[in-house]
Amino acid sequence: MNSAKSILKVVLNAIIIVALSYGLYHFVFNIWLSSYTNHNEYVEVPDLSNMNIQQATQILDDLGLTYEVDSVRFDPTVKPYAVIDYYPSLSAKVKEGRRIFIKANPKTHRPVELPDLIGKSKRLALTQLDISGLKVGNIIYEPDIAKDAVLKIIYNGKVLKPGDILPRFAVVDLVLGRGMLTGVRTPHLVGLNLTDAKKMIKDNFFEVGQIKFLGESRDTIGARIVYQFPFSGDAYDQGQPIDIWLSNKTMAELKDRIKELDLQYKKFGEDTIQGSRYLDMLNKNNPQPKQEEQIQTTPAVPSAPTVVEEEIIIE
Repeated sequence: MNSAKSILKVVLNAIIIVALSYGLYHFVFNIWLSSYTNHNEYVEVPDLSNMNIQQATQILDDLGLTYEVDSVRFDPTVKPYAVIDYYPSLSAKVKEGRRIFIKANPKTHRPVELPDLIGKSKRLALTQLDISGLKVGNIIYEPDIAKDAVLKIIYNGKVLKPGDILPRFAVVDLVLGRGMLTGVRTPHLVGLNLTDAKKMIKDNFFEVGQIKFLGESRDTIGARIVYQFPFSGDAYDQGQPIDIWLSNKTMAELKDRIKELDLQYKKFGEDTIQGSRYLDMLNKNNPQPKQEEQIQTTPAVPSAPTVVEEEIIIE
């Protein structure tokens, strides 16, 4: 008898557990969860196509929908801040809280960053500027050893540096190296101070060569250029060095030393100055005696040219 009651009690307990489990399952998945997730309750996506972004977001807020706005691409045919596209599209049924993705037209193009093009080739520069959304206006050539390499980028008269921010489709000018010219006339440096001489050399796209002194003084402030090589007006290649001699003495005081330099650098057979021009200069500075005086005068034996004492300073 007791055994039968025990079995009945176990069966009743099992039935009660099954009933409670079923009831709990039904309540959670059919009543509470349906209410919590708004089961079978949807919101229709409104027509946002003719709205600006402020109007569209206000309507989505009122419907309990969230949104994400993308305004990267600018369309000049559409009003600023107008809705271009959205997803899910018109009349789509979504649950409350669903995120709507909106593409809106910005006020203008997004600015772009100038790439680092200094020293790059012309072809690469044109390609990278086009990819960046920038346009090329004038192409200017300046003397430089790097032919067709980018030396500078100019926008509205201002020299830019890599990383500068520009409006998309801005027009920039490129300054490229044209390579060095050959056979260019060298500038006249004699009489200039060292600072002006260096500037003159650089402005004509030559290089400053050896700087030497005639005389004991090494004062560069009060000194003047008294000699140069190659000479003024010689045909010379840009980018090549020009040697200069400095002194605090007058040209009259340096007359003998200048002659010695002439003997060293003015070789008629291979000189850059015409021999007839040099003879005219010599005759002008040293007039020949009359014929009678030449007959009575015993010609002196020419002595070997003495070496000019010079201290060389190489920059």
